[in-house]
Amino acid sequence: MKLKQKLKDFDFNGIFTSPWALWFFSIVTAVLMWIYVTAIDEAAFITRKFTCPIEYRGLDTQSILRGKISEVDIEVRGTEEAIMMLDYNNVHAFVDARNLLPGKKYTVNVNVEMPRNLTLISCFPSQAVLDIVRQVTRLMNVETVLPQNIPEGQYIEGVEIIPKEVGIRGAEDDLAKVGSVRVTPTFEELQKGAELLMPVKFAQSEPFEGTVTIEPAQVRFRGMLARGLPRKKVPVNVRLAGRLDSDYEVQSVVTDPSEVQIEGKAEDLAKVEAVDTEVIEVSSMNSDMVVVVPLRQPETEGVSIASSTSVKVSIKLTEAHAEKMIANVPVELRGTSQPKNWVCSPPHVSVSIEGKPSMIGNLDEDNVKLTVYADMSNIFMTPVTLPLRAEITSGDALRIVRIEPQNITVNSLEGR
Repeated sequence: MKLKQKLKDFDFNGIFTSPWALWFFSIVTAVLMWIYVTAIDEAAFITRKFTCPIEYRGLDTQSILRGKISEVDIEVRGTEEAIMMLDYNNVHAFVDARNLLPGKKYTVNVNVEMPRNLTLISCFPSQAVLDIVRQVTRLMNVETVLPQNIPEGQYIEGVEIIPKEVGIRGAEDDLAKVGSVRVTPTFEELQKGAELLMPVKFAQSEPFEGTVTIEPAQVRFRGMLARGLPRKKVPVNVRLAGRLDSDYEVQSVVTDPSEVQIEGKAEDLAKVEAVDTEVIEVSSMNSDMVVVVPLRQPETEGVSIASSTSVKVSIKLTEAHAEKMIANVPVELRGTSQPKNWVCSPPHVSVSIEGKPSMIGNLDEDNVKLTVYADMSNIFMTPVTLPLRAEITSGDALRIVRIEPQNITVNSLEGR
């Protein structure tokens, strides 16, 4: 009876209308609505995973990346309609490589650009290690490696490669591993006698760490199979004897033609690197000379000259120069009416003069009319530093090369 009486006296209306009760019911209602909306939202959105190529933006054109990653795995979220309409070309994964210097390694974030109606869930890997190396280009001559199965009595003539040089591009340490670049035509290809478009290949000492490219990657090759002994072109080596007059020296020696063909067995041809001319005596030369000189047969047995047996040699002379230093040359002061009122430091200098070796060798320093001076015109304040000038008035074909020191300091005797 007492319990019923207490329940009867309890004010339930007061509890449900109290501020605390209203706050509690508001919280519960908000939580229930959030759960409901979230469930609907999650049901309306889907995800998609795909692979995306990675771009390296802002990389210096003279640099390359070694060991770079080429793609990343991306997961995005969006409405079913947005995912169905997704164009993968509008999703870009990139690394910002601006202001990064070669010779260092950097760890940088991978950024993703995508349409606004999509949300990025994950990108793997999210970071990339950039090993940046300097990229250089080197020009190299393209060599020809002939096949070993060419029958005896046949050889290749008229070999021509267009272009003769190609550029190899890559990291400096990788280019150092390249010994040569070459084309390797087969005997079957040579039998066709037609122009060939051939790939250029590396001859390298060890594997590359990065990518090395050849530009152009292909060259045109021309060559014909001919019957007879193999031939090859070698340069002409001009042999000079005697000593020129001391006032002259050889400026250039040019032969026409500059190369001649020799023939013989392939193993014998490989031993000959040049063909010598007969000796040309130059002791009496004092002007340019053009002379036709016979060629000497190669010393290697079985090898002979297949083309012209003489060449035209043009020898061009130039004047020789010698130099001599004259020490303790006194310095004069010009442009002042009272030279004794001034003092210069240092009072003596060294002068180097140049002329023909015969003249310099027989030069008597006491007879050289050499003057070194400083111009004091319009000089009113001291001390002052002035440049030195020199002149030779002896009439000889001598030239001033340098003055040491080039400047002097001038002071007034009254101010000391």
